[in-house]
Amino acid sequence: MEPKVKQIFDEIIKKTIELAEDIYRHPELGYKEIRTAGKVKEILEAEGIAYEDQVAYTGILSTLDSKKSGPHIGLICELDAVPTLNHPYANQEDYAAHTCGHYAQIGVMLSVFLSLHKAHILGELCGKVTLVVTPAEEFCDLEYRRGLIAEGKIKHVSGKQEMIERGVFDDMSLILSCHTMGLDMSVYDAEIGASLNGFLCKKAIFHGRGAHAGSNPAGGINALNAANLAMSGIHFLRETFREEDAIRVHFVVTEGGQTVNTVPERVTMEMYVRAKTVEAILETDQKVTRALRAGALAIGCDLEIIDTPGYLPLHQDENLTALVKEHILTYIAPERIAQGTHGFASGDMGDLSSLYPIVEIGIGGFTGTMHGSDFKTANYEQAYHVPAAYFIDTIVDLLRDDGKRAYEIKEKFKPIMSKEAYLAMLDRFNKTTIYKKGE
Repeated sequence: MEPKVKQIFDEIIKKTIELAEDIYRHPELGYKEIRTAGKVKEILEAEGIAYEDQVAYTGILSTLDSKKSGPHIGLICELDAVPTLNHPYANQEDYAAHTCGHYAQIGVMLSVFLSLHKAHILGELCGKVTLVVTPAEEFCDLEYRRGLIAEGKIKHVSGKQEMIERGVFDDMSLILSCHTMGLDMSVYDAEIGASLNGFLCKKAIFHGRGAHAGSNPAGGINALNAANLAMSGIHFLRETFREEDAIRVHFVVTEGGQTVNTVPERVTMEMYVRAKTVEAILETDQKVTRALRAGALAIGCDLEIIDTPGYLPLHQDENLTALVKEHILTYIAPERIAQGTHGFASGDMGDLSSLYPIVEIGIGGFTGTMHGSDFKTANYEQAYHVPAAYFIDTIVDLLRDDGKRAYEIKEKFKPIMSKEAYLAMLDRFNKTTIYKKGE
């Protein structure tokens, strides 16, 4: 890191860690991140940096401009938490807790952004750097989000999907992000070039007929029995899932009946169908839909299936990854870096990766289980200092020499689809299908 940037960085990082750990203690779910966004705006205002708020409902955009022609670099961080029971800082209203590390992303990327600003380094480089503070990465609390969609406040349940729709990334050349890695952090300090599954979200509602469960069970149609048969069908399908497709199908029953004394008239399941490729997701989805229909048909229930597009598989740009790795090696030994792994989780950076050259570096420095009640920061150096430092070095490299390296990477990138095709795909995957009994 350049000396004048490092001196400022060493001052800034203390403030941003304090802010991030405060956010950790005050979690909010997606599209509800009012306090969290407010804290980010406070620190931008204190540094005299202009911003645009309420972008994609609760998001924030702030840009540093060299006033010279050049590449536009996006810095992604995420505002939201995820429901987690028994976490010491869980929100008592909806169990929101920062068990996925998004609070640390905010600390890292704010450190980068503020250091570049205070060092006035962009004046010696070219192009622009935009801090993109995104809402609603965790795919949860869907009824609330569907309510916002019905009110016309948003169009998509994911914050980055919403920002893509609104053109936030249209003129960005490259996008940088980081996320807590799912690997053993006693072995690795960074994960680069990882791929992730994509997924489709399904909600299945079995409609039966209520009757007195004690005196007249034969007069009812038991929707819970239909759901149980459907779950058994899905389990029996697992032997058909090819290992190379990295398939995961998992579900919860969010409504199992209305009262013990009545034959369950309505039962609701929610599930993800995950896989490594879009083709494998769609093939598996057809199998799951058959199992749901079979359970309903066997018991004589009507079935309503609500499909919601989840996230596309994550594919990081290999050329941008190689450049970032050069700078990671300044701070982390090669044997502490994992490369080319595949994760079975998903994130909406996958959607961006289909349209733009991106990296999402896995960072260490945490302990406990992701999405578990014991998740917390364990090593501030690895969780904050190190990733912020190599991202600063990366940006300087990308924007020097009239943006030569950034333009080379952008030129080599081949998007999987156009933005128009992507948005059309989201609309196509978003559907409700009714199957009447016997059909």
